[in-house]
Amino acid sequence: MKAHYPYLLATLAAVGCTTIVHADDASTPAPDLQVTYNVGAQSDYIFRGISQTDRGSSGFAGVDATYRNSLYAGVWTSNVDFSPSGDPSTRQEYDLYGGWRPNLAGFAFDIGYIYYGYTHQPHDLRESYAEGYLKITRTMGPVTLGVATYRSPDFPGAARRAHYLRDETRVDTRDETRGEQADDHPQQLASRSAHAIGLCPAVGMMGRTPGQEAGTMSTRSAGPPSALLPSARTSIRSWATAAASRSAASL
Repeated sequence: MKAHYPYLLATLAAVGCTTIVHADDASTPAPDLQVTYNVGAQSDYIFRGISQTDRGSSGFAGVDATYRNSLYAGVWTSNVDFSPSGDPSTRQEYDLYGGWRPNLAGFAFDIGYIYYGYTHQPHDLRESYAEGYLKITRTMGPVTLGVATYRSPDFPGAARRAHYLRDETRVDTRDETRGEQADDHPQQLASRSAHAIGLCPAVGMMGRTPGQEAGTMSTRSAGPPSALLPSARTSIRSWATAAASRSAASL
């Protein structure tokens, strides 16, 4: 069975930054520790092409800490609504994540782990899961080429595992900025600069995602973010998602 889900997402986020520099390293251009925070609202919380709020609005907030532009950790939360998939009680998501961003031979790597937790889950239905990810990108002027892969060995549903592959290509209209990626959580959108244009195709094998059966899915999205103020961002993005259900054994 195939299903198509068109979405239009509008996001407004406010971001902030706190920098901590050791006294001995005051002359070092890059600070040792940066802490950023974000808070905002969006017309629909879409994750990998599927609404997490039954096409309703959501509010979100998060905090990220980065050490020497390499090691990072953060927490993020948003309201959710999984009632279309038979879960009327889960109402809040919280994400815990961390990773390492090394650079090698002109390539930027991002190796990390993220836990998606949910409060008030039904006793007979588990929503929480974790996944590891690897992103590899290379920037050449305003163009960034790359790919990202996400794997979960304990995905909710019958398949019990999931794999998601995403294109990381984008074009920045200013060389010094970083662009938003279509599949990122709003906490990543809010903490990045707002001068990029991108078309982000992706394909995944999902055990089950809210409103979906086990199977494969592909997503396409496009749209530029923009800046209202130095500490405020907006984003309007169009999503198109196609899902094809399969038996759990085929995954």
